Amino acid sequence: MSLRADNQAALKALDDPAPNIRLYLLYGPDEAGSEALSARVGKAMGAGAERIDLDGATLRSDPARLPDEAAAISMFGDKRWVRVQPAGEEVVPAVEALLQAPATGNPVVMIAGNLRKTSKLLKLCEGDKAVVAIVSYAPEGRNADALAVSMARELGLELPGDLARRLVALTGAERGLLAGEIEKLALYLDASPEEPKAATPEALDALGAEGGDQQLFKAAMVVLSGNVRAAEHEMARLRQSGGSLAGLARLTLQRAIGFAQAQGGQAPRFGGRGDEEVARRWSAEALDKAIHRLAEAERTSRLSHQIGETVLAQELINVARLGARGR
Repeated sequence: MSLRADNQAALKALDDPAPNIRLYLLYGPDEAGSEALSARVGKAMGAGAERIDLDGATLRSDPARLPDEAAAISMFGDKRWVRVQPAGEEVVPAVEALLQAPATGNPVVMIAGNLRKTSKLLKLCEGDKAVVAIVSYAPEGRNADALAVSMARELGLELPGDLARRLVALTGAERGLLAGEIEKLALYLDASPEEPKAATPEALDALGAEGGDQQLFKAAMVVLSGNVRAAEHEMARLRQSGGSLAGLARLTLQRAIGFAQAQGGQAPRFGGRGDEEVARRWSAEALDKAIHRLAEAERTSRLSHQIGETVLAQELINVARLGARGR
């Protein structure tokens, strides 16, 4: 069963895990959204549930580990579930073993990032009744505004509609960046669910949210413009100011996905004339390569900060070189 993350059936499947479902495959360009969906399964399992964390590299070398963990009994006598992150094509043998196992009792949640249409993992999962596959896209328009308001409310922050739209615009509706800005605002105002506070334009201005994020937006567009030397310069500036290459990679990925959606007729317009000019330089094939590279690099950065920074820097330059071919 394949569903969208905003589908009520999808949310019900996560909030009330069924015994006949062995695997929840969470994928799509909005990886932060997939992580949020994973957290819903954890909440549904209960605070006392034991969580087993695995990754794709572990399962590649030992595919049988997945069905074994899914069938194991918790040493504490509580509920048990398995989370796999990051995951890619390397987990196909492990998933096959899981679906072919005589019996399993613990649900498996797999966060796979942005899978291609030709993905063997996706084809394997979408054709099996014991799998719920949920795709997450970056929220748009009113959905993005509503998401911002909901995120803020969970932190005890009352976010007016105009400020929600402003934050969505500043972060390009990228869920990870949006959550970070909302959290900063809640901390600044000392908001909490027990003592809610109202967000104000003055508080947002005081945090300088626009200044910091505008540097990321500029750097992302420079990378996608194909100007390799300028991209190297922007990355150096970002590092000197204490900025995050992971944040730059996520935003560049989000903009690249937006370009691809616009080319495919899924997005009615670009963010501005400059965006449209840059997007025209990219072929569908080149964009697909860029999106895949950025997604893999961002996933690697989650495993090791030091190795991740090196990979992110290299892949951002590789993406800029891809863009240079269309200049």
